[in-house]
Amino acid sequence: MAAGSVFLVGAGPGDEGLITVKGLSLIKKADVILYDRLVNPLLLEYAREDAERIYCGKLPDRHHLRQDAIQQIMVDKAKQGCSVVRLKGGDPGMFGRVGEEAAALKEHGIFYEIVPGITAGMAAPLYAGVPITHRDYSGSFAAVTGHRKTEEGQPSPDWKSLAKGVDTIAFYMGVKNLPLIAENLLKHGKAAETPVIIIEWATTGRQRTVKGTLAAINHEAQKEKVQNPAITLVGDVAGLNSQLAWFESRPLHGKYVWLVKTASSRSTIAEKLKIDGAEVIEAPRFEVISSEHPLPANLSSFNKIIFTSPESVDFFFEALKKKRIDIRSITADFVGKTKRVQTQLESLGIFSNKEMSGEKVLEVGEEDSLTKKNTSYNFWISHEVKKRKLTENTLGRLITDNVINTVVFPCAKAVKNAEIELKQHNIEPVEWFRSKSVICYGTKSRKAAQAAGISVNAVLAEPNAEKLLQYLYQTPEMVL
Repeated sequence: MAAGSVFLVGAGPGDEGLITVKGLSLIKKADVILYDRLVNPLLLEYAREDAERIYCGKLPDRHHLRQDAIQQIMVDKAKQGCSVVRLKGGDPGMFGRVGEEAAALKEHGIFYEIVPGITAGMAAPLYAGVPITHRDYSGSFAAVTGHRKTEEGQPSPDWKSLAKGVDTIAFYMGVKNLPLIAENLLKHGKAAETPVIIIEWATTGRQRTVKGTLAAINHEAQKEKVQNPAITLVGDVAGLNSQLAWFESRPLHGKYVWLVKTASSRSTIAEKLKIDGAEVIEAPRFEVISSEHPLPANLSSFNKIIFTSPESVDFFFEALKKKRIDIRSITADFVGKTKRVQTQLESLGIFSNKEMSGEKVLEVGEEDSLTKKNTSYNFWISHEVKKRKLTENTLGRLITDNVINTVVFPCAKAVKNAEIELKQHNIEPVEWFRSKSVICYGTKSRKAAQAAGISVNAVLAEPNAEKLLQYLYQTPEMVL
């Protein structure tokens, strides 16, 4: 078996959009992905469904996998012929142990490539409105690990050089040692009034900025209960935060929205929410697969064909093409069961008949959507819908991290789907929903939620994206 390759990829600082084009391309092709705790789980949504995903999950005081075990897995998987992505938060070369990993791969004769990423020390200040260099304030920059220690357990940089020779200093993961950092910079000549900002969970919906002077920053951090991951930025440019902050001021910053899905299509509302600052997970996600059921032999005998979903339209016409059946030979009226199906038909130049009843009717769709109770209908199963295991894992991570604070039910079936997802992760739905804002698109979904013991915060005046945005902006007329 030919040896595989290992790609040591920087995932960026948190925002899923900040990964490089090359890094994203490698994720999509990988057979195996080893990923860290600080990698945005939404990036794994781009992986192949059959890709193996291995969580390396490092925390400051404990490790899910030891470094030598991570390196051994990469070597073993590559020797099995796999394309391996080692996905690391930020940039792999910035306090990321990429040197050790590359050395281990080199020792075993494994081909590897290092793909840079955007490091938090550069991105976090910008997302807090602070350029790390500025013509009037800063002409030099240093990145320092905040938890590298001497034998006495204290941070060990060259304090004199930092205090006197560098305008802007970014300390990575330095929250625990913040008192010593401030003390040593002050002792070696950094002015007590030097502006400092701490950026927690930078570039994500959890980002928050705590600011103060070098003399007072430890007190501010303790008061605000700041925790890692965080970047501490010391220097005069930090004072620009008050003027130039932009990310945390977006209207939906801090909203982690779960759009509960019941169909395979992606909703347009997700992108609108993201533009306004929300983080969005659409789950469960589904993949649509052709059923390969043969078309009815007597298509020309039907006088009405009802399509239950946009996908059923696509698969029907694809089946006609494969069988080389001329559409003009079908004299039946085409009916779209929903507005979305009607729109899909219209895109093909077919203006849907609205009348559902009739004789000699063929209903086309996914098996669960067909009205089998109506025995006068004939059926053609056009496709299957399967739940993506990958999205289930991503949702589980977000649930475990307890970041979701808003849930949207577009229909009654979505309530059941949400219950199933939570129970699969050993979460009691009623208890979990107590701390969430629950929004329903209509009365049917509200009744389903309330029947499940879920308190509903709002029912939209109209079931559409605009009304959802209005509610999230706290328009009073939507609130129950």
